[in-house]
Amino acid sequence: MTFTNPLLAAWKTGRKVIGGWQTLPGSFAAEVAGRQGLDYVCVDQQHGLIDDSTAFPMLQGITAGGGIGIVRARWNEPAAIMSALDAGAYGVIIPMIETPEDAAAAVRACRFPPYGQRSYGPIRARDVIGSTDPREVEKVACIIMIETAEAIARLDEIVAVPGLDAVYIGPSDLALALGEKPGTTSPVLQENIDKIVDAAHRHGLAVGIHTPAGDIARGYLDQGLDFVTIYSDAGLLAWAIQQQIAAVGEISAAALEEAAEPATPSVY
Repeated sequence: MTFTNPLLAAWKTGRKVIGGWQTLPGSFAAEVAGRQGLDYVCVDQQHGLIDDSTAFPMLQGITAGGGIGIVRARWNEPAAIMSALDAGAYGVIIPMIETPEDAAAAVRACRFPPYGQRSYGPIRARDVIGSTDPREVEKVACIIMIETAEAIARLDEIVAVPGLDAVYIGPSDLALALGEKPGTTSPVLQENIDKIVDAAHRHGLAVGIHTPAGDIARGYLDQGLDFVTIYSDAGLLAWAIQQQIAAVGEISAAALEEAAEPATPSVY
C-alpha cells in the first residue's frame, strides 16, 4: 500500500492549508477540533500542558474526529520526535532550529536508515499510515521552526538542508529576537517574515506561521504563505468567554470599559 500524507500532498499542489492548535490536555477537545474540517490539528508539547501519555489519546481523538494530527515536539531531541511519530503524528514541528546542523538532526530523527537514524517501532503509526514499510512510515512532514536571530543569520544554509518539508514561523519568539514585543507587528518583523518566506520557497519548502485568529491568518495567506494556524485553544476559550461577558452587559463599569475594545485571541 502506498501512503499519501495529506499535508505533503497539499503543499506539493500549492493548496493553502489551515490548522488548529491544542495546548490544553484532553482527548475530547482534540476530537472536537478534529471534526471541524481543519487540514491539521497540532498537539503542542513544547508550550502546551501535554505529556506523552496525554498526547497519544489526543492524537487518537483527532483521528476519531476525522482530522490530521501533528505534534510540536518539546525540543529538537530524537526521543521526543520519534515518540510523536510512533504515536501516529502525520508530522512534527521542531522548535528553535538555529543552524543547518540542527535542521539535519531534525531530519535524521524523522527518517529511517539509510536516510536518518529513526528507530523502527511504529506502534500506532503503522495503523494510521496503513503500512509497516519503513519507506511508507517515514512519509511524515518534517517542519522546522525559524524564530531566532541566529536562525535568520544562517537562513539560506538551514533551508537548504535535504529532507526538510516545511518551515514554521514562530512570530512571538522571532519578535523577541528582533527586540520587539510578542503579539505585535512591526516593519522589522514583517521584513524578516518576508525573508524567511523567500528563502524557503527558493528551496521548495512550504512556509507556515502561528496566528491567533482567522483574519490575521488570512492576511498571511494573501502574502504568499502556504499554511496558517488560525487559533490556539486556550486563547480562543478566553476570548470567547470575554465576548459573552461583554454581550451580557451586567458587569462592573471597569470590566465594561475593558470589554468595549474588541479583543483578539492571544497566541497561546
